[in-house]
Amino acid sequence: MSQINKYYTDENIVRLTAFSVIVMTTVSLFFKWPFLLLLLVFDFIIRALGRSFSPLALFSKSTAKILKLKKKSIFAAPKRFAAALGAVFTLLIFLLMINGHYDEAYITGSLLIILASLESFFKICVGCYIYQFIVVPIQNKIK
Repeated sequence: MSQINKYYTDENIVRLTAFSVIVMTTVSLFFKWPFLLLLLVFDFIIRALGRSFSPLALFSKSTAKILKLKKKSIFAAPKRFAAALGAVFTLLIFLLMINGHYDEAYITGSLLIILASLESFFKICVGCYIYQFIVVPIQNKIK
């Protein structure tokens, strides 16, 4: 991983990946397939750690290449934080489903779908706003 890629990511890939999250979460909730969510948890964790082998991100890179989308660099740290939040949300949905709490899983899953939709369709990253208002001030206090 180059030094540039360590601090920046491609916005188009992030948005395409968010669309994949929408699809996977919807399918999992509709068909009551909690183990699909477990795959999504691991994908979120991979992305939160800044690794480049996330299956959804790799699929999004291929899709961006096919669509000939021009690379748009954005700061990666807030996106990695948002991915960590996505992992927590998805793990919660998984746990709710395997314990038979489907109504709660649908509500939590719907929230994840809404948040991923905001990212995918409108470039609104709620996790990034949380990062800006919580993580950045803490980092500034430490410095």
